[in-house]
Amino acid sequence: MQRKHAILMLLVGILGSLGLLAGCQKTSTTNTNKIKVVATTNFYGEVARAVGGKHVQVTSVINKPSVDPHDYEPTATIATTVAKADVVLANGLGYDGWMSKLVKNAPDATYLRVGETIMHKKSGVNEHLWYNAKTMPAVANALAKQYAKAQPKYKAQFKANAKKYIASLKPVDQARAKVKKAANKLATKNVLVSEPVFDYALQDLGFKVTNKNFENAVEKGTDPSPKVIQQMQQQLKTGKVAFFVQNKQVSDKMVTNMVKLAKQNKVPVLQVTETKPANQTYQQWMVSQYSALAKLLK
Repeated sequence: MQRKHAILMLLVGILGSLGLLAGCQKTSTTNTNKIKVVATTNFYGEVARAVGGKHVQVTSVINKPSVDPHDYEPTATIATTVAKADVVLANGLGYDGWMSKLVKNAPDATYLRVGETIMHKKSGVNEHLWYNAKTMPAVANALAKQYAKAQPKYKAQFKANAKKYIASLKPVDQARAKVKKAANKLATKNVLVSEPVFDYALQDLGFKVTNKNFENAVEKGTDPSPKVIQQMQQQLKTGKVAFFVQNKQVSDKMVTNMVKLAKQNKVPVLQVTETKPANQTYQQWMVSQYSALAKLLK
């Protein structure tokens, strides 16, 4: 009898220990729950991770400079990841429209589109918002607010992280200011572009794009009229533009010929990219392009 009682007590002790262990494991899992974030591009994923810190798990869909966000076709793996997301961050304005389809299968996700939700832009405007000096600070603050809704106890931390991220953009602001200073000494602030990738930056710097019809045609995949092309050629030949901006990730015969004509007439050519180069932060990417422009203007 005593032996049976001892065995019974031993079993109770073991079961109790297992129950306690299971309880501990459950509590641990709850405490380590992270906000699942999916960003369409790696530079938006970068700010999402910086603001969320250890409390977020970020997946950047496009993380290679060779992938064109316009033409990207989501994989089944990405679709599954989006479906489980808490926050989905996209550029919007048609730039990454494929995400709007995926997010329909993400019932618990808050869909933040930088263009429409954060910057309050209307459809049809220039979609290359990351070249707008106001965009990334606004994205950081918007994410801090959204994260705080998901995990209120870390609200102060998210806010502090956003402030820290915005402070990390100071080198970009300094590089931009350097270009502005150089631009003020130019005889003309008219510029030509292959497409509107860098236009927000140009506008902020005080430059004027004088071939809007050309860039809009290229952006839409249509051919500019002969008159528009002739006007550009004439501007390049007479040197009435400060420089020519080329998106080096997109090239066709017409743009190649314009670049060639610019160089023949000693018009500086600034090469920019639409996606972040490998092994660079957003800040490094921006600084490198502004620094290249400052060098051209000397």
